[in-house]
Amino acid sequence: MTKKRSTSKTAKNQRIITTSKGFRIRTYEPPPPEFNPLAATPHLLLHHGFPTRPDAKTEPRVRQMWEKALSRPRTWITPVFREVQGKSHGPALRPGSGRAKVSATKGIANATSSNWSGSVAFAPAKRTFGWVAGQWTVPNPHAPGLGSYYASEWVGIDGWGSNDVLQAGTETEILDLGIFSSRQVYVWWEWFPSGEVAITNFSVSAGDIMYCLICVNSTTTATVYLTNQSTGVTTSFSITAPQGTALAGNSAEWIVERPTINGSVASLTDTKTVYFDEGIAGLSGAPFTVIDLGSGTAVTMTGNNNASLSVPTLETSQLMKVDWLKAN
Repeated sequence: MTKKRSTSKTAKNQRIITTSKGFRIRTYEPPPPEFNPLAATPHLLLHHGFPTRPDAKTEPRVRQMWEKALSRPRTWITPVFREVQGKSHGPALRPGSGRAKVSATKGIANATSSNWSGSVAFAPAKRTFGWVAGQWTVPNPHAPGLGSYYASEWVGIDGWGSNDVLQAGTETEILDLGIFSSRQVYVWWEWFPSGEVAITNFSVSAGDIMYCLICVNSTTTATVYLTNQSTGVTTSFSITAPQGTALAGNSAEWIVERPTINGSVASLTDTKTVYFDEGIAGLSGAPFTVIDLGSGTAVTMTGNNNASLSVPTLETSQLMKVDWLKAN
């Protein structure tokens, strides 16, 4: 069901959308076909919603990745949003009940969660994350039995040791009633506690490679960039949170999650193996610091009787696989 939202025009093909929870979303004018982001001015990059060009001297590694990403052909779209009722993602939950808590300076070993599986990197004392990036292979959802099963694959900031989390990714879910079955694969974002917001005109299929970059502009504003690397479809939008919602910046994540459906944690879709790579996150301020996915804490999702449901393996500094074992 689509909730009502207000829309106002700012410039050609740019709009400000306000969700029912008070989040303001700014979309950008897609660039013309001949647009070359590698040669564009900072003003034009901003106007069309491109990520800021990193400094080649102080951020050579990130500049190289920026140029590699933007040199590929892209089809830019203006996103269309739909608020999804009854479904939310959000902070990591401890096995049993309650949210996960951890000192950002010490991290945690042998971490488990009832809804997250993947890698969580923690900011050192007096530092916060300014951006996070990564890509993953969208799994083909399978039903391990009769019923409804859900899995979300995403990149995000916060949610472990904080009450907030900003995340964007894909949803892979399946309903199997024996004589009838259906699958859904789509793109979404959420800034907890707002609930899931689907991007209805962003096409994605099982087997596609999705890329996400989230840049923090302030504790209450951020920009999300999403690309289907397999098709070239790309979009970006900026979010301003309402009063009472703010980023702590204490953690960055690359996660497979079983979302909450109508107040209860869902059964996990059989996703086989989900691969995340090119996973990196940057700290705000000086000195310029990049933290790799592989140096984060591996988190295993657990279910009934503390059985492992989804297990990550950190294979290289920027590569992780997450294996499905059980639904609940």
